[in-house]
Amino acid sequence: MIARFKMLALLGLAGLGATACLAAVETKDAAIEARDTIWAKEMAIYAGRSHGMVDFYIANASPNFLAWTAGTPAPFRIDKLRAGKPAMVGKDKEIIKTVFRDFSLSGDTAIIYYVNHRTRLPDGTVVDQTYDNIHVWQKTQGDWKVLASMSRPMPTP
Repeated sequence: MIARFKMLALLGLAGLGATACLAAVETKDAAIEARDTIWAKEMAIYAGRSHGMVDFYIANASPNFLAWTAGTPAPFRIDKLRAGKPAMVGKDKEIIKTVFRDFSLSGDTAIIYYVNHRTRLPDGTVVDQTYDNIHVWQKTQGDWKVLASMSRPMPTP
């Protein structure tokens, strides 16, 4: 009887272990899916910028968007991002190489970290600028939206 009880207890523990493993796999799969979806959106944002458009960025920004990017004296909200759209028209010469660095997911909030190396400004001016960037994304009504953005200039190697 005691042996049978021990066997049932071991089987129960094995079941709990299997459930925990399955949950970990599902969590890892969700993180990979979120990372891939968000990274594709990041690439689309920069593809738009290279054509003088910020439409995709604006469309994928949260109504609560807040950013503090390199070169701006203070944080700004979605209204300033929208207001900058006309200034980008015809400025389609920007060249930025974007390199993924890391990603973190917690529930419906994700943080993506990447580096941009810009070699040409939107007006065509040649530059050699490197920036660390972080975007905070929030899943709202099934869609990932940029909630916050921050960048800092890095020394060029």
